[in-house]
Amino acid sequence: MQHQFWAAVAISWIFSAAVSSMPDPGNNANPVYLWLYRFLHTIAGNITTAFGSKIPGLKTLACLLAALLSFSLSACAAHYAIHPGALNTTDSAAYDTLLVAEGAIDQARIDLQQGQLPAAAKPPLDALILAYNTARQSWLTYRGAIATNVPSAEYFTELSTNLSNLAAAIRAFEEVK
Repeated sequence: MQHQFWAAVAISWIFSAAVSSMPDPGNNANPVYLWLYRFLHTIAGNITTAFGSKIPGLKTLACLLAALLSFSLSACAAHYAIHPGALNTTDSAAYDTLLVAEGAIDQARIDLQQGQLPAAAKPPLDALILAYNTARQSWLTYRGAIATNVPSAEYFTELSTNLSNLAAAIRAFEEVK
């Protein structure tokens, strides 16, 4: 169940980034591309609206629907391929989340250097980097506990909290961006 949440966060992040990177259609653009461009931006905008608390009450409905969807797709978890070298499924899923966040940070740094981010995005980017570093350190600590057969429940709780904070920092950055 926990992996499914992070998979949804990663997929949403990747979808948003892919749609945002589409080139604007020109005046003589192919009608199919123009339709696809508008369609995907509408979908991405509605996802942002639903999860960005811009419509009162819709966030609760969206969360409920997402929870129902995740329960109905629980069989998909059996198909998850654990990364080589991962100690368990949690370790692998945390690695996936950190990888997505690292990619977002790297892209944001490039955008900031090229002047494509507003100045207001710098503090949330700094918070995102701090959240990433904290989550990564707790992931390494969790891996160390598992590898040395130390009881890992406390480290798992800390890792879960830090990964949740990382997801919140990603959302906060996306809102400013």
